[in-house]
Amino acid sequence: MPGVRELLAVVLGVLLGIMLIVAPQTALRLSVFVGPNRRRRGDYGTDKHDSLSDQWTWLIRGLGVVCLAIALFIAYQTYA
Repeated sequence: MPGVRELLAVVLGVLLGIMLIVAPQTALRLSVFVGPNRRRRGDYGTDKHDSLSDQWTWLIRGLGVVCLAIALFIAYQTYA
């Protein structure tokens, strides 16, 4: 019988996957991989929003697809 853990895993996996696919640059800026020095440049409201490389963007979108696939696999195993 499916429980709360399985439902939570599916919901969180889908939400994380969608966020990574829709807004990959925002997700990478919020991650720990970017480092603290990138967030502390310039005065408030004056720093430029430099875009990340396309390679990083597609890598993050790929991770989003992987999260969605894992969430769908868990949902299939649990609720099918």
